[in-house]
Amino acid sequence: MTEPIAVGIIGAAGRMGRMVAEALASDPAFRVSALFDPRGGEIAGISEIATALPSLLSSPATHIVDFSTGAAVDQNGEQVLLEGKRYLVGATGYARETPERLAKAAEQASTSCLIVPNFSLGANLMMAFARQAGKYMKHAEIIEAHHPDKLDAPSGTALATAKLIGGKGGAESPPLSEKLTGARGGDANGIRIHSLRLHGVLAEQTVIFGGEEETLRIEHRSIDRRCFLPGVKLALAHLADFTGLRIGLDKIMEMVA
Repeated sequence: MTEPIAVGIIGAAGRMGRMVAEALASDPAFRVSALFDPRGGEIAGISEIATALPSLLSSPATHIVDFSTGAAVDQNGEQVLLEGKRYLVGATGYARETPERLAKAAEQASTSCLIVPNFSLGANLMMAFARQAGKYMKHAEIIEAHHPDKLDAPSGTALATAKLIGGKGGAESPPLSEKLTGARGGDANGIRIHSLRLHGVLAEQTVIFGGEEETLRIEHRSIDRRCFLPGVKLALAHLADFTGLRIGLDKIMEMVA
């Protein structure tokens, strides 16, 4: 019988951290070995949440999943990797240079780091479909909507989608002058992104393509945060299958296809 994967969770006091801890604890393929969050607390039936990072680093956990904040990833990510832990990043809003620093730390420690902008399998399929459409349709724009507590805009998923479909030889947004600054959204790789923050929304994204006398809409909606759990488990199950840094759950989905 295969030994369960020992997992430590950073950001365990948060909504996602708690949900992931409970889901992994009830799955025989995983064992929750450490919980860390500066806010402290306890997850019933699992353990208390440590308030100091060294307690997590010295734990038996071989795989660390981080649902804290971008600033915490900036501060803690390299330490996690240099301890030889395999590091799964679900937090967003980290500094622009952080992925490069994490890549160097992962290589130095001969371990792996996976940054996932979106753990939803459906959202990753949406991005894959958009990448394919971008080869054939000239113009595209992205509308993303999230709950008002999301701290960054645009979303990591929207930026990743724009990178996939934009650039030389890909789709782009048609030029247009603005009567109101910002009315045309932000520009990422030649693709306009429009960000909405609304109550009643969890996470949604629509990629709209315009072609010759036709349009194509590729849309995805996350109804509940539980839709992220299959992607988290998939990533953890294959985090030991490579070394270095990879970005996107699609890298794992391609490996197991």
